[in-house]
Amino acid sequence: MANSNFTQGLALYSAALLSTLAGGLAWADDAKVQQAPGYYHMNVGELRITALNDGTGAMPAHRLLHWDEDKIKAALAAEYLTSPVEGSINSFLVDTGEQQVLIDTGMGSGVRESLGKLQSHLNAAGYQAADIDAIYITHMHGDHIGGLVDGEQRAFPNATVYVHEDEAGYWLNQEQMQQVAEERRGGFKNAMRVFGPYQQANALVTFSDGEQLHEGIVVNPTPGHTPGHSVYHLQSQGETMVLWGDTLHVAAVQFPYPQVTIAYDSNPEQARAQRLQLFKTIAENGYWVGGAHISFPGIGRLKQVNDGYRWIPANYTTDIQ
Repeated sequence: MANSNFTQGLALYSAALLSTLAGGLAWADDAKVQQAPGYYHMNVGELRITALNDGTGAMPAHRLLHWDEDKIKAALAAEYLTSPVEGSINSFLVDTGEQQVLIDTGMGSGVRESLGKLQSHLNAAGYQAADIDAIYITHMHGDHIGGLVDGEQRAFPNATVYVHEDEAGYWLNQEQMQQVAEERRGGFKNAMRVFGPYQQANALVTFSDGEQLHEGIVVNPTPGHTPGHSVYHLQSQGETMVLWGDTLHVAAVQFPYPQVTIAYDSNPEQARAQRLQLFKTIAENGYWVGGAHISFPGIGRLKQVNDGYRWIPANYTTDIQ
């Protein structure tokens, strides 16, 4: 009886397998397989933080980082990675209970198929573009500001955009653009394009060092990556999360070796000093971090290990009050 059952079961399995192979595997023919929507909620005190992924893109770390190429590849290999390494572009929504404040807006649509997903992920998280009251920009590189516009229109029609005065004074300045080589002017033109509709609507506000624009959000200017790069500290009920923009680009290298800079830095020495100081402060105080280019959701903490740091991702939970 046992052999008969086995033979019958084997026959049924074989028939099912042949049927599947004859019809083809559903996933094998689908070149457009999608991940689940890229959003993740957590609380910092009374603030609701939602990480929003705009997509991912390959970064040739071995060419962009200012370090020995063999050492770069070895650091990546220690994390089972190779260059180009896939990197996330993350933004963060801060829901204060009264206002919705978005930190950076991703690359926007039309640049690369794997990017421009912030709006759809915002909707999936339960918010609409019209809900956003304020947008804080860490700096004016394209992957942080491109999502400000939808074509020629403001993508966030009710939002006021805030940016450090030194950042605006650099990227939105025609005279400054004329002083750089032609191949570097694209970044200026892009910034002028995406900020233009907000300027025309009187919805662009610049701030200086030491200003606090919304309760619970403290501005920490960190020039170096760009002239007005700014980090935002979210503070509520004794908890702090640091949203640090482009303080770091390649986690597998720059956490254990924070002295390593990248070609995107306008002032590498200054960017290095800012990173070292910020890492030290965060690790010593146990602050949360929200990183723009750390694997989604990009939320975790730092622990110092010798001369470098170890990234400790947030423990995943579905229990959000």
